[in-house]
Amino acid sequence: MKKLFLIATLLAGASLSTFAQEGRGFYLKPTGSYFLKVTPVEFPNVGSLQPRDYVFSINPSSGAQTRISESAITGSFGQGWRAGLTGGFRFNNVVAVELGVNYFQSEKNTMAKQTGYIGNNRVLALEAVGQVSALDLTPSLVFHLPTQMKFKPYLKLGAVVPVYGYLDINTTVSDQTGTIAKTVNPNFVAVELTRSERVKPKPTLGFIGAAGFNYPIGKNISFFSEIEYRNVSVNSDSKEVKSFNAIGTLANGTKVNVGLNDLPTAVKETNYHKTLTPSSNVAGTANYNPNQPSDDLKSYINIGGLGLNVGLKIGI
Repeated sequence: MKKLFLIATLLAGASLSTFAQEGRGFYLKPTGSYFLKVTPVEFPNVGSLQPRDYVFSINPSSGAQTRISESAITGSFGQGWRAGLTGGFRFNNVVAVELGVNYFQSEKNTMAKQTGYIGNNRVLALEAVGQVSALDLTPSLVFHLPTQMKFKPYLKLGAVVPVYGYLDINTTVSDQTGTIAKTVNPNFVAVELTRSERVKPKPTLGFIGAAGFNYPIGKNISFFSEIEYRNVSVNSDSKEVKSFNAIGTLANGTKVNVGLNDLPTAVKETNYHKTLTPSSNVAGTANYNPNQPSDDLKSYINIGGLGLNVGLKIGI
């Protein structure tokens, strides 16, 4: 009987030490996540390129284009991997506060695409691909369901505050029609080019909501998993062309290299605005100055989504 009582006491003590982490105190949560896009929308323009997948044929005699197919390109930059570290403080068996730091990189998304044919020969191939990288803070309140079971569910509500990030857009062009080539140099009849642009965002605020559970696996350590929804809309602030490499062909067959330093400031730098006015620096207007950054209308992208977070909760 004494042995049974001793064993029961030891088991109870072990159980209490296992659950001790669920009381008042600080904790850390290293986390890994994968998010899916939930609300795909039409992507913003890439400069003058609309978010379309446009396939067409060209009449070699007249130069007239005939549409083969055209579709809007939709999606979201919310799909991708996240890694983060969250610090929290639990006041009692119900309420806790948390502050997370998360790094996110989206999946690559095609934002614009054009393909042109003369007969069976492809004479134009253009594709612009975007990818978001971001660092954010997530202050939140956590509400636990008081229970003596090992499975401990909770709800979380909070905000998303992106503190750093950008959208990189990489465009590749192989143009034998002169359509794109002439935008680089009016004398070009063909061009091969690659361009990389970086769009920086304005400060913004988003919302998160999550439902999850903790499950103790040892003293002061638990496994946790949660389903999280994020709603974060980001608008553009400025854009800079980071790299530009083109080989243009003149009518006599001469090849000409064009690099980033050959571009005017108005092509390399863009500022985004809610409204354009007669004084805005826009190509084609009377007061256009190629030696100053150009102006354009701001656009929006979504970096939210629905994801699965998993990790460890470590009492400290």
